[in-house]
Amino acid sequence: MVPPGIRETISAAIRAEQASHQLRASLERRLPALRQTLQLPERQPLAALMAFITGYIESVPSCLAVVTSLSKRLGFFDYAAPFLRLAEDYFLQPPEPLPQDGGLGALLDEAFLCHRLLEEVNDHHIRHLQRPLLPLDMTEANIIVHHLLGDAFASRLEELVQFTAMQLLEKDYVWQQVRDLPGSHEASVPLMSSKDLVGSERRIRLRLAS
Repeated sequence: MVPPGIRETISAAIRAEQASHQLRASLERRLPALRQTLQLPERQPLAALMAFITGYIESVPSCLAVVTSLSKRLGFFDYAAPFLRLAEDYFLQPPEPLPQDGGLGALLDEAFLCHRLLEEVNDHHIRHLQRPLLPLDMTEANIIVHHLLGDAFASRLEELVQFTAMQLLEKDYVWQQVRDLPGSHEASVPLMSSKDLVGSERRIRLRLAS
């Protein structure tokens, strides 16, 4: 079960943004620079960015719920639980480098940490076991958010995620323990992916280098 505090925090941040437009104003100032790395719709690009960011943040509880349900059903909840707790703590007890103002911009940082942690877990499983563990593929959305956060700050968060994940994953017994886990390939669980966020009419995609 996803802690209700996460959904409440997200709802409060959305209400605060609707009142202050703080994040929207910041994105408007950065719009010319963002167009260099992101493909934005010609009409209402700010509305598209805000919809993407809100969807990205709101998808965190859904991702955690999917992982919790799947891991319990397939018998590897004890293995997944430490990662789920870490992801929850990113929202409920944000690490020191993150702003603590509770605004939508601050929650974007926390959502990025959560999504990247789950992506890191899957990446490790693919490297070691040649298959993902979880029915999640948020790679493109995570890269888009990396650009929205700015390379310097996002890279610091990436380092935090990688360091944290390695503390749990790079242990001698871990891969023997998970080698026989069924994984998501045997589960009838819909894939949650970046397409849920970037495939709408208000499309935001990465601008590929020419």
